[in-house]
Amino acid sequence: MAFLEDISQAIVENTSKIIGYPISITNDKGYIIGSNDVNRLGSFHKASIDVLNRKDTICYEPEDVKNLENVLPGVAAPIILNKEAVGVLGIVGNPSEVKKYAQLVKSHVELMCHEYMKKEMRILESKTLDNLIHYLLNAEQQDDLQQIIRYGKMLGYNLDLDVKRVSILIELDMLTNQFSKEQNPIPDKFSWQFLQNNIIDILRYYLIDHNEDLLSLLTLDQFILIKTLDPAEPQDQYLAKLEQKMNRTLQYLNTKYHFTARIAIGSIKDGVRGIKESYEDSHKALTAGKKTTITPEIYYYNDWNVILELFGNELTPYITERLKEKISNFFNHVNFSTLASTFMTYCRCNLNISETARILFLHRNSLVYRLDKISELTSLNVTNFEHCLLLYFAIKNSRFEDNL
Repeated sequence: MAFLEDISQAIVENTSKIIGYPISITNDKGYIIGSNDVNRLGSFHKASIDVLNRKDTICYEPEDVKNLENVLPGVAAPIILNKEAVGVLGIVGNPSEVKKYAQLVKSHVELMCHEYMKKEMRILESKTLDNLIHYLLNAEQQDDLQQIIRYGKMLGYNLDLDVKRVSILIELDMLTNQFSKEQNPIPDKFSWQFLQNNIIDILRYYLIDHNEDLLSLLTLDQFILIKTLDPAEPQDQYLAKLEQKMNRTLQYLNTKYHFTARIAIGSIKDGVRGIKESYEDSHKALTAGKKTTITPEIYYYNDWNVILELFGNELTPYITERLKEKISNFFNHVNFSTLASTFMTYCRCNLNISETARILFLHRNSLVYRLDKISELTSLNVTNFEHCLLLYFAIKNSRFEDNL
């Protein structure tokens, strides 16, 4: 097996240090692929063929190897995987001394091979699942959906079922947290892959409870979970249970890795076509939710606070342009940032001047001066709710708050 060549040299170097004897590993063709003596790498080892054929451990005394080329005294044992001999482990030394290590080292090598195979299988499964979710999120035509359904069935997922699903985005501060700053400032790809695999395991443990649930890495620090709802369970009850699980997940991630995590839950949709719509809604909820003060940071697409943020960010181009035209003097003013921030706080305080002044640590007269300046620049009455509503959404749509 090709993978044996990838790990043989590392096994040889690490194991020989422990037992104190040189080690060699040959492949199923009899060629040495791991050895303490690098000059032997790639050479043919005839004795290994006998071990492979017999599938049994053989001891080679000094007199046994006098006439054998490239064969040293010691013990040779077959490496067995799935009842097949895939290579030979050789321990060089006096057979009476090294034989006691043969079964132990052989078992260790076989275990490492099994773990490597499991890891490779997991990576393959993860890639195929990543592809499936990529296709789901980018499907445009009905023909695309039919191909996705067939692909899903190949992986054991029946996406043809007309059931309700919800997309959940999980975003972690993996690039800015204490782990990346102090322990590994510039993580290499293997460190990140190891960390991401651990996160996947944690998310799977806490959040997956249905055989049709899909979990995948979406970006470097973002994961997507597509959950299938039980039709017999009321949606509000299901979401309440899901929120409990998500809270436990957030707490565990913070405790173990000091990660700050955000979770965005899209709308509940029917069928395979609804998966993409739910994902788009969860993405909008994540973007909007990060602008709110919701804690813990679990954002529902249908939450009123999130809807308010979405509404402000999704005005039609026509409305957006009319607002900009009407209050261009305000947007272009040198103190726009200060005035806009003051006005947004004023709105959050329900147009209460005293409360706004207290929060901003301003004298009441200073606040009134700023509000009068806003009225002068916009021709809007900042004591009128409807006028304030127009300016509020104009500021929200200007992306001003993105820079706060």
